[in-house]
Amino acid sequence: MEYQKLINFLSNIEKISAFPFVIILRNSMINIVPIIIVGSFFLLFFVLMRQYGIAVEYLEFFRKLYLLTMGFVSVYLSVSIGYNYANHYDRDRIIYCLVSLVCFLVSVLIYHDWKNSKATEFISFLGVKNMFSSIVISLLSCYIFSKVRFDVFIDKSVPDYIRSSLNSIVPFFITIFFVSLLAFFLRFNEFLTFLLVPFERYGDNILVVWVTNIFLHLTNFLGIHGISLINSVFLSLWQGYLVKNAELVMNHAQPIYITAYPFFQWFLWIGGAGSTLGLNVILLFSKNDYLRTIGRSSIVPSVFNINEPLLFGLPIVLNPYFLVPFVITPLILGTLSFFVFYFGLVGKPYIEAPWMFPSPVGAFLSTTDYRAVLLNILNVFISAMIYLPFLKAYEKKLEKDKEKNTQNCKKTEEN
Repeated sequence: MEYQKLINFLSNIEKISAFPFVIILRNSMINIVPIIIVGSFFLLFFVLMRQYGIAVEYLEFFRKLYLLTMGFVSVYLSVSIGYNYANHYDRDRIIYCLVSLVCFLVSVLIYHDWKNSKATEFISFLGVKNMFSSIVISLLSCYIFSKVRFDVFIDKSVPDYIRSSLNSIVPFFITIFFVSLLAFFLRFNEFLTFLLVPFERYGDNILVVWVTNIFLHLTNFLGIHGISLINSVFLSLWQGYLVKNAELVMNHAQPIYITAYPFFQWFLWIGGAGSTLGLNVILLFSKNDYLRTIGRSSIVPSVFNINEPLLFGLPIVLNPYFLVPFVITPLILGTLSFFVFYFGLVGKPYIEAPWMFPSPVGAFLSTTDYRAVLLNILNVFISAMIYLPFLKAYEKKLEKDKEKNTQNCKKTEEN
């Protein structure tokens, strides 16, 4: 009964991830991940060249490449939100991208002194500093634009794209003017920045690591894709930490945030949700033929952080033998890793490596610290040790089931 209540509770929470604005934001954040990854590699080249004195004459070239990718992340996010809003409601995608982008630019730049500002100041307004504003303003402007209808040009002989563009003129004006009033007279962008301060200040802590991972792994255990909901709420915060760490490194300072997104990817979710790479390794040595076969067929995907073959083939989903290790392993690894970073034993992450990289490679690239590789390998070993007694219990269960089936078959043959 209690188990069913838990399933119902988590299923109801999952419905939040089906809200239109949540879907739009989640998809938009995912869309800009390639830009963040590419910008991270430009930063990686910059840092290594600066550190080892390699081709230093090209440092400025790579610095500008970084600034034009990750440095404009709020602009790209705004365009992505406009596109996904239009895509979700089946509207003109180009028009909505323009509405979202122009309104965001108006909101963050209209009340600043342009005469005495340098180019670097303008870039700072368009980077991670205003990611939250980009989200709110872009969603708000698209919503207002969608509610203002002014279909004057309805002549079917006019091509659709021209008619759509002409009919958007008045809604475009009303939307931009409304946003400009909010920005200029009410300092709406500064208000949004003020609201975000507590989240930025207190979001980088061990409690957030525990809560998000308990929820993520309980939902995953029930077959619900919890990462979608977690990302829709926390991805912008974690990616914001990453970009801020990157900016600090670019400016010869040390990164300050621990829970940038690579922290979870390379030190908690090693091999996929539940940190199952360690489990997969010990499956290769299982005495049970079925488990050993699952281990062999899953090891290559696990190395590249794809663990669906384990989740549904072992299975882990709805298997009571693996509930405890599936939930507690990321918590233990998260606690250990958090304090390793907190005490400066390993450099904090500031680069986004593609999630399908083998975890030791991703751990090194995200921190450029060889000690991160050692921590990653230690975490794989710890996860294997946590899973081992539960796997042994599951092995015994399968062997007993096999013996019962054999005895039942013999009885059937005798009868």
